[in-house]
Amino acid sequence: MNNTTMKNNHILKAIFAFLIFLGLASCDNRELIQVDNTAAPITMNLSAEHIFLDQNYPDNPALNITWSQAGYTVPVEMNYRIEASATQDFANPYTLGTVAQSVRTATYTVSQMNTAAQTIGLIQDVEGKMYLRVTSYLGSNALSSVSNLTSVMITPYALTYPSFYLVGAASAVGWNSGSAQLLYKKDSKSMIYTYMTPESFRFLGQQAWSPLNYSLDVPATDEPNRYFKQTTPNIVFGDHENMKFTDTEGIYLLEIDADGTKKSLSATKSALGYNYDNLYMVGSINGWDAANPITMTKTGEGTFEVTTTLGADAEFKFIGQKAWAALEWGNILKDNPGNSGYVGPKDANSNIVFHGNGGSYKVTVNLKMGTFTIQ
Repeated sequence: MNNTTMKNNHILKAIFAFLIFLGLASCDNRELIQVDNTAAPITMNLSAEHIFLDQNYPDNPALNITWSQAGYTVPVEMNYRIEASATQDFANPYTLGTVAQSVRTATYTVSQMNTAAQTIGLIQDVEGKMYLRVTSYLGSNALSSVSNLTSVMITPYALTYPSFYLVGAASAVGWNSGSAQLLYKKDSKSMIYTYMTPESFRFLGQQAWSPLNYSLDVPATDEPNRYFKQTTPNIVFGDHENMKFTDTEGIYLLEIDADGTKKSLSATKSALGYNYDNLYMVGSINGWDAANPITMTKTGEGTFEVTTTLGADAEFKFIGQKAWAALEWGNILKDNPGNSGYVGPKDANSNIVFHGNGGSYKVTVNLKMGTFTIQ
């Protein structure tokens, strides 16, 4: 091969390499597409102007909302968030729901509208105004654009707060949804004195994985599971489904306030543990004589049982020593005598009250789970 031929080959290779570079560069340039919002969604229609919510039909459709498509400079897949507020400035908006895949209509049930109405502060059995808007966005929350406002007059009924079931590696039941611990509920508060260890956990709305799950209300949590807006420092984000408990192992008062303005979760360490050698019953069944109580049999870590006679309106507590001292458990909460099935420690309990008939009953206590039963 002569020098001229070799030179020509080098030139051709150089030109070919340059053309490949230009092709790659142009491919990169084609992927750099700028998307801008050009028009907000417009709320076109509400299916009603006045809604009386009937608690007898919670699953009936109450309101349908439709809106026009938001505009963007290129065709993109949009998401929409439907929000409600008691004020026009949406200072404290409540998210009714979200829709994806560019859907432009949503229907909400009586129960869903009632929760929204009471969360934003409307009064039960009194007609009040609810403002509505639709926000379009891309991805997690990019290029958001807010619609015009519209409103509906709505009469809510008394709000039923959700039930919460504890599950997870941090709990005494582990990841067994069928055994998830139901918390004691009184009005908007749910609570339990129970075992916690530094691991992941969440709350369910039932003793099954679906449909309801409750975790932190942060962007990294799966959207359907976002709930708790406030927590104590020992409860942090775990992963897309779960929270993480970070404190030391022990018995904690877990307390949830489901009021729509709070949605809080706290974990406060109890002064008492659970794995004691002895537990006794004392009350009307023995003349409230703490020095001569009824001895219970230990059946495991923090679990005790006894079979005894319980007469009409029997009242009693559990103690961990033959005296009125630090180790004491009764019906959960002060000024709350009854048979709730949940125990609270000294200074945070009341008498357990059971309407017996003079027959034999098996009484069991689980200090680790924070529960008792009478059978």
